[in-house]
Amino acid sequence: MKGIRNIGLIALVLTLTMGFSPAEEEAAKREARDIVGVWMPSEGTSYIKIFKEKGKDVFHGKIVWLKEPNNEEGNPKTDPDGKPILNMLNLRDFVFEDGEWVDGTIYDPKSGNTYYCTIEMPNQNKLEVRGSLDPFGLVGRTDTWVRMKSN
Repeated sequence: MKGIRNIGLIALVLTLTMGFSPAEEEAAKREARDIVGVWMPSEGTSYIKIFKEKGKDVFHGKIVWLKEPNNEEGNPKTDPDGKPILNMLNLRDFVFEDGEWVDGTIYDPKSGNTYYCTIEMPNQNKLEVRGSLDPFGLVGRTDTWVRMKSN
């Protein structure tokens, strides 16, 4: 019986003294405004400027640069509904909760579809953006975005 108590005590001490991994510690220190800036998705064909809506604790993203802004005819690229892609709001209504940005949506201008979306920030210069068909993020894909240096 005494051996079992000792094992329980050792487990409790180890649990209390074990720290978070460096990535977990950094994520725990996140602040809502950390996401603000210009980001490049993994394809490298656009930049998205993420900003906080004035007077609200809500974040959005806008396409501010396209590698190829015009189509074959020389006209600005558009989504399937004919709306210009450059300066389009494609991230909407993210709120910061428990170290990540949740309850938002992401619009894919290529397909014209809007998806549920969450954003995690493993470090100051990287985002893990997950678009999904369901609000729980079970059916979807994650893309890694990198922060663009500002002058």
